Amino acid sequence: MSIPAKRILIASLGTRGDVQPYVALAKELVLQGAEVTLSTGEGFEDMIEQVGAKARPLPINYQTLLQSEDIQEALFSLKGKIRAAKQNLALQKELTRCLWSITLDEQPDLILFNLKATVVTLAARRLGVPALPTALQPVTAPTAEFPLPLFAIPDLGSYFNRKSYLAGRFLMKVGLATLIKPIKPEAEAEFGMSGALMDGHWPGGGMAPALQAFSKALVPTPEDWSEENIACGYWLTETDAAYRPPADLQQFLQDDSSPVYLGFGSMPSKDPEKLTKTVLASLKNTGQRAVLATGWGGLVKENLPTEMADRLFLIDKAPHSWLFPRCSAVVHHGGAGTTHEALRWGKPSLICPVFGDQPFWGSRVHKIGAGPAPLPQKQLTTTQLTTALNALEDPKYRVGAEKAAETMSSEPGAAGTARYLLGVLKTGQKSH
Repeated sequence: MSIPAKRILIASLGTRGDVQPYVALAKELVLQGAEVTLSTGEGFEDMIEQVGAKARPLPINYQTLLQSEDIQEALFSLKGKIRAAKQNLALQKELTRCLWSITLDEQPDLILFNLKATVVTLAARRLGVPALPTALQPVTAPTAEFPLPLFAIPDLGSYFNRKSYLAGRFLMKVGLATLIKPIKPEAEAEFGMSGALMDGHWPGGGMAPALQAFSKALVPTPEDWSEENIACGYWLTETDAAYRPPADLQQFLQDDSSPVYLGFGSMPSKDPEKLTKTVLASLKNTGQRAVLATGWGGLVKENLPTEMADRLFLIDKAPHSWLFPRCSAVVHHGGAGTTHEALRWGKPSLICPVFGDQPFWGSRVHKIGAGPAPLPQKQLTTTQLTTALNALEDPKYRVGAEKAAETMSSEPGAAGTARYLLGVLKTGQKSH
C-alpha cells in the first residue's frame, strides 16, 4: 500500500485537554507538508486555524456542557451519570452521524482518532484508508502491569489487571452500539467487517498502529505490549513567541520568588466556594506566593483577602507553556496535558483529582518522586492542602520532576510523531 497524497483527518472529542495535543500534532504535520483537518467540538476553531489546519466543528460545546447542572451532577454521582447519559443520548448520536459525514466528505488519506470518535473507523473502512487509534492515557492496550486507569481501580494483580481492559472494551462496545445505530443502514457493509472499531483500520488486514501519546517518564512501556503500540511521548504545545502576558501578571512574577500555580482547568468543582476557601486558607497558612487560575469553574472569582493581596494573583487562564516555567510548583486536577506540561519544565506537582484518569496520573507523579501523594478534590481539607503545599518545597520532588523532564526531552513528541505518520503515508509500512 503506497499513498502519494498527505490529507490527514484528526477526530478528537472532549474538553481543551482532549484537543490541544492534537492541535500541536496538526501544527507539526502542516509544517512537514500535510493538509490537516481537525474535527472536534465548537470553540476551538481559532486554535486550529492558527496552526494552518482546517477546522470542522461538531455541534457541541464542551465548556457549556460541563457547566450545565446535569453534567456537573454526573461528575459526582452514579445517579447523575445515568440521568446525563439518557438526556444526552440524542446529542451523542448526532455527533456520531456528523463525524461519519465529515470523514466521507473530507476523503482523507489517513485518519487519527481518540476513543470518543471511534465511529471514524467505519468511514475508514468505506474509504479504504488507515484509521489509527490514539491515546493520551494508557487505556487502549491491555497490560498486566496496572489496571485500566479510568476508574481509580487499585492494582488487581497481573491476571485481573489485564482483564480490566477487557471489561473496559466491553463497556465501550455496548455504549458505541447504541450511538452508531443511526448510520447502520448506510454502513451495513462496514459493520460486517471484522475487528473492533476502537482498534482502527489497516487496509489489507492486520492491526493498525496505535499511537500511545504519553511519556515513558510516567508510564514506562509495558513489557507485554504488542508491537503495534507506538510510544510517541506527549504532544506538547510549543511556547508562542508572540504571547504577551498582562503587565500586572508579568510584574507579579518578577517582584519576588517564583509562585506556586493552582488551577483545576476544565474541571468544575462540586462546591467551588468551598474549594476556593480551602485554597485561600491553606495559602494563608503556608505564606506562599501563588497564581490562582479560575478556569471553567474549579475556583470562584472573588476579591482576594486584603492581607494576602500582595502575594496572590488571580487569572482566568494563561498558556501553561509560558507560565509554568515561571512557577516553583504546580497544583492541578491531574489532566494528562497539565501533568505532562508541569513535568516538562521540571516542576513538582500536587494533583487533586476529580474523576477518570486523573487519580492515575496523581499516583504516577507520586510514584516517580515528582510530587506528594494525590489528594482527591472532593475530600480536600485545609489541613491536608497546607501539609501538601509545604511538602512541595522538599528538594526531592524537584529532583524527581527534573529527571522526568530529561526523559521527556528525548521522546518523539509532536514533531517526531508527525515524521512517523508521513513515513507511513509515503511507504505504506507500519514501522518507519
